[in-house]
Amino acid sequence: MKKCPIITLCGSTRFKSEFEKAQKELTLKGYIVISVGLFGHSGDDEVWEGMSEDTLTETKQMLDDMHKRKIDLAEAIYVVNPGGYIGSSTWSEICYAWMTEKDILSLDPIDEDEIAERVDRRIERAELLAWQNWDTAVHQGMQTNPDHIPSITYKREKLFDPWFAYDEQYNGEPLSGHGNGNERISPFEKYGNQKMAAFIEEVLASEG
Repeated sequence: MKKCPIITLCGSTRFKSEFEKAQKELTLKGYIVISVGLFGHSGDDEVWEGMSEDTLTETKQMLDDMHKRKIDLAEAIYVVNPGGYIGSSTWSEICYAWMTEKDILSLDPIDEDEIAERVDRRIERAELLAWQNWDTAVHQGMQTNPDHIPSITYKREKLFDPWFAYDEQYNGEPLSGHGNGNERISPFEKYGNQKMAAFIEEVLASEG
């Protein structure tokens, strides 16, 4: 039996007809297609009716997280970007796919150099935020690793700063350790692409 590759559609939900066309075309090419669960910007407006602002924010974050899990299931993503339009949420998905080494296909061409540059900027920003979170936690005496701060679980411990060597995470000196080349590690190699990509997206989302 021939194996059918899995591909996840990404893009603004305002492009409902383009999503439906891409799903049909990719299905006929032999892909198992994973699409969005609803079209919040074109036809599913009733979903948001009556929601409080807090619930709306939480629901949109849940949908963003869910779509990352859909990307995890796939070998590739297909970006629905008519006219080259890519919004911030879609760029987040593209960068996540790049970090997790998925193939990236698209309706209109996307410059790979731009993707790489955006990924680098996201990683740099996430590293700074993770460092600041860990420093704040230590100086506020939060040695129990509060759940509201993004972290990676490793050896049953929660690590706030995965760029900083695991064995040094709990010595109370994050500022001196993070910039020390002897204590700095390559977290994608240490913890894996998927775990690190998810952590980076979580850190960036927590910034608001």
